[in-house]
Amino acid sequence: MSDDLSPFFAPRSVAVVGASSRPEAVGHALLKNLLFGAMRGDQRSEGFRGEVYAVNRKGGELLGQPVYESLTAIGAPVDLVLIAIPPKYVKGVIEEAGGLGTKAAIVITAGFAEMGADGKALQDEMVAVARAHGMRVIGPNCLGVIRPGQRLNASFGASAPPDGHIGLLSQSGALVTGMISYAQREKFGMSAAVSLGAKSDVDDQDILRWFDADPRTKAIALYVEALHDPPRFLEVAREVSRGTPIVAIKGGTTAAGAKAASSHTGSLAGASAAYTAAFAQAGVLQANSLGSFAAWSRALAHQPPARGRRVAIVTNAGGPGVLAADACARHGLELATLSAETMAALDEVLPAVWSRNNPVDVIGDATPERYRDALRILGEADEVDGVVLIMTVQAMTDPEETARAIVAAHDADGWDKPLLASFIGLIGTEVGSALDAAGIPEFNMPELAVSAMGALARRGAWLARGDAAPAQLTRHPAPDLDGAKALVAEAKAKGVSNTDLALARRILEKAGIYYNRSATSPDIQGAVEAAESIGYPVVVKLISNDVIHKSDVGGVVLDIVDADGVREACASIRENVAKHQPGATIDGFTVEEQVKGTEVIVGMSRDPGFGPMLMVGMGGIFVEVYKDVAFRLVPMTRRDALEMIDEIRAQPLLDGARKRPVLDRAELAELCVRISALVEACPDIQELDLNPLVITARGLTAIDARVIVGDAPAAAH
Repeated sequence: MSDDLSPFFAPRSVAVVGASSRPEAVGHALLKNLLFGAMRGDQRSEGFRGEVYAVNRKGGELLGQPVYESLTAIGAPVDLVLIAIPPKYVKGVIEEAGGLGTKAAIVITAGFAEMGADGKALQDEMVAVARAHGMRVIGPNCLGVIRPGQRLNASFGASAPPDGHIGLLSQSGALVTGMISYAQREKFGMSAAVSLGAKSDVDDQDILRWFDADPRTKAIALYVEALHDPPRFLEVAREVSRGTPIVAIKGGTTAAGAKAASSHTGSLAGASAAYTAAFAQAGVLQANSLGSFAAWSRALAHQPPARGRRVAIVTNAGGPGVLAADACARHGLELATLSAETMAALDEVLPAVWSRNNPVDVIGDATPERYRDALRILGEADEVDGVVLIMTVQAMTDPEETARAIVAAHDADGWDKPLLASFIGLIGTEVGSALDAAGIPEFNMPELAVSAMGALARRGAWLARGDAAPAQLTRHPAPDLDGAKALVAEAKAKGVSNTDLALARRILEKAGIYYNRSATSPDIQGAVEAAESIGYPVVVKLISNDVIHKSDVGGVVLDIVDADGVREACASIRENVAKHQPGATIDGFTVEEQVKGTEVIVGMSRDPGFGPMLMVGMGGIFVEVYKDVAFRLVPMTRRDALEMIDEIRAQPLLDGARKRPVLDRAELAELCVRISALVEACPDIQELDLNPLVITARGLTAIDARVIVGDAPAAAH
């Protein structure tokens, strides 16, 4: 099977099998788009430059072209075959094309794997025939491929987008046509648009690699619903994004269909968590709306990454400037504090009543020269990492001349930071087109421009990220993964699935996790003796393989200060279990040194596609209420762990709010890496929770854990 996808994007000849005279037929649209570039086109000079062949067993003539009864009847090589015939005939056409040396086929036809087992068998047979001939297949059930620079519209969309630098890859054909319409209105271009459909052969990572090698493609826009080989996608996306930025939007992000889980981590890992984690680790920017998806792609295709988060806003209108400033906070940006030198330079070129602050309000009567001069100064300001320019049309405003002045400032020697514009109300006009043509993306609303600047800042931060050095964990034991594996194997051999706290603690201690002092006892008197040995205050916890979450059944008692308190706690736990989970076996009690502080959680569950996935977040009994957590895939680096910690929303709590202990982020990151190594070494660990992990003045101390053991999952494909 060849890795060369060039026949899909630069063929010398294309044949449409299933060409039809019926205007409503897909085969008619395919042929017309190839010949004239668009469904409403009628000029051959606007269509594909190479040879176009119509194939239909009825023969005749169509759109001025002879219709061949078969591919063989053409009597000339065909680089690319488009197939729009009933499913049962597709395999035969693939066989015929392969015999003639064709290396690429786009199967537009639906009715394969999406129809059930019989359709899947038909699809597999088709792919097997193609592979036997070294042929690659896009589809079935897809829109097709468009390469504007080659005037190749091998699709049944209404028209092609303008030529440009965004490579669009979509599982959905309808999203491709919608993005094309948007590109035509907003006057931005695409290097290619690819609808993959069922992905029977050519997959997401194949197109990502092709886009990465394509000199026309400066940014990749990816719409995905499901991946056939998630680990392979992650590997390729991480490699590609080092050179070519990728913006992704994920369809199907609800938790519906997520597997039932016993641990907190498993229940919080919804359907989209693994994709979000994969995108973050691969440097893929994940958009949550089509507006952001298009805006970020445009910015990344034309502007350099921002070196930092400090933004200057230039505006001739106060209100939009304020809204843009508000948007900066939402998108992880900050308003640059202008230096005395920059302020003095702006004083020289702006009216005395200018805002003398950031946003830089150049006043409603701003001339093109005023915009140009302000941009020149901000472009040279070391304290500014990027500029968002806003213009509203006043009676004295000259949008065309202002656009030319902006382009002049942007093209001047020394300009090396991102510049985005918003000419409010001039959507789809030639003014905005002039800016886009000059490589300055222009947006109708300033909030979208700020959102795109946020993407450029995140891109810059990802490219600049270095590896994080391991923390020196003096309080934590050295990892003993072989010992952990032996304990997991022992539990599995005994048929233990839901390990008790004592065994979970032993496993995690082997991974190098520090715990508070504790002891176990099968009875109340032993619990009292354990408490006297440890020292008060203590916590008493239930030991039961039948109970997953002890707190939910009253199986945890805190703040015990004497022996009588221990006896009362044990009796209370027995009563609570009998009340809330009758029949559960009580195997004894754990007595622990009581440790107080801010509680966090580290956990792991297994995604069916991506495999083991680590979670970190705010812990304790409210973890599933507040759901302030973040995910990354295993294996993970310390840098991955630090970035995951930074995604927790309750950062002030981690930083010591209200005189709380301050989190040592390097220590928590190192513990995450140790858990990652543990689950890699022990594939029989299905889920685990280290909850809570308490932030103390001395560092992190684990006080509770749960480990779920089962059969190692089969490798994901």
